[in-house]
Formats: sequence, structure tokens, C-alpha cells
Amino acid sequence: MSATENISPSVIKRITKELDALRTHPPEGIRVVMNELNICDVQAWISGPESTPYEGGFFKVKVVFGTDFPTVPPKCNFITKIFHPNVSKTGEVCVDTLKRDWNKDYGIEHILLTIKCLLIVPNPESALNDDAGKLLLDSYEDYAKRAQMMTSIHAQYKPTVFSSNNSISITPTSTSSTPSVSTSSTSQKIITSQVKSPVNINTITPASAYTSLVTPLAVSKSKNESESANGLKKISTSAPPENSSPSVTPKKRAGDKKLDKKQVDKKRSLKRL
Repeated sequence: MSATENISPSVIKRITKELDALRTHPPEGIRVVMNELNICDVQAWISGPESTPYEGGFFKVKVVFGTDFPTVPPKCNFITKIFHPNVSKTGEVCVDTLKRDWNKDYGIEHILLTIKCLLIVPNPESALNDDAGKLLLDSYEDYAKRAQMMTSIHAQYKPTVFSSNNSISITPTSTSSTPSVSTSSTSQKIITSQVKSPVNINTITPASAYTSLVTPLAVSKSKNESESANGLKKISTSAPPENSSPSVTPKKRAGDKKLDKKQVDKKRSLKRL
């Protein structure tokens, strides 16, 4: 009997479509692995978010869709061992999105992003791992050290699916050479929640940045040109006219001196006679 025999064709079509979309445009830090024998048995890799005890680790997650999906949420388990309040020692995941807050419109991407969000913001009040939950409430530093140690032991294998460069979807725009990052609304909420001091980049535009760089140079260049022009005007104004040059007494040449001496000698000879 096929593993998907009791699942409606519409559900199979929906899961297939979502998996194809995730493979083509995966969310940042998430990769799905197709199971050709059972499309309802989805496996995914989640990279540990930055600035968390799980940073640098890669965690394998299994999502199993039952015959009553999407009315009933799928079952999610961590295959990679992890020290986390909301993940049991057997890997079961406890999150409200997969229980009382479930919505049949939630897709695979939403589920995986919710699990990744748990790595960023754990909830010790609804802990499946009592040791992790208690340690987190008592001392975050001790909890972080324990989680980092488990990550360094069990989650250091980097899967080949992370070798590609399509972790985010970049769509070039026609009005700017800067690429825009395409993310889902859930992913944007996760990212926004991690930013403590957001910078309003809307106040900086390419036009204003270009103007701030070019204007001082243009003013300086214009100033130099005007100074040069004024300098030329001053020089041309102070220069004497061509016909007003001062008179200079010409010096006698050597030939003229010889002629004068001959005339003197001639006069002396005449006097003697």
C-alpha cells in the first residue's frame, strides 16, 4: 500500500506545490529534502540563527502530514539532538502554532519558520524538556553554555543543500541596481523582532547620497575656476599696454667704440702736422 494512498489528491497537490516553491525559493537558513517514496514525509534542515546558542549548527527536522491534514496539524520532530525547552529529549516539538493555534491555511514554510523562531525565542513556560526550561529561567548564561555544547557536539555537520547560493530570493528592480530581498511576512516578523535599534533607511535615497558626494566637489571646482578666471583678469588688467613700454637708452656696441677711437687718433695726427 502506498504511503499517500489515503490522502486526498488535493492535499498531495498542495504539498507538492509548496515543496517545489521551497526548493526554488527557500527561506533564509532553511532547506527542504524531498522524499520521493513518501511526499507527506518532509525533512528539512534549519541553520542555527545568529546571536543564539544554536549559531553555527545545522538541525534536521522531520514534518509528517497525516491523512487528516490540513484539518489537523502535522507532527514535527527534531532528528538532530538539541538542548531546548520546547523540544523533548526524543525530538518532539511543542509550539502553539502546531496545537491550539493551528490554522488549516498554514503551509510548510510557515511551519518551518515557526520552528526556526523557537530557536530565537524559546518559551520555558511550556517546556517539554524540564531541565532546559528550568535552567533557562534560573540562568540564561548556563542555559546558553549547555545549548552551545550540545550544538558543537551534534549539529556541526553542514548538509550539501546549504552549498548553493540561493538561501534568499533576490529580485533585481528596474529602477535601482540594488537587489531586493524577497521574504515572507512571517520571516519579516522574525527579523524585525531581532532588531533592537532599527535604522530608517527610507531617509537615505540614491539621489540624496549622490548629491551629498557630488555637491562639495562641484562647489570646489566652481570656486577654483572662478578664482582662476579672476586671477587671469587681474593679470591682464595690471599688464602695461603694448605702446606704453618705458624708454631704454641703448648701449653702444663694440663696433661703435672702435670707430670713435679711430676718429680721435686721426684728430691727434692732424694736430701734429
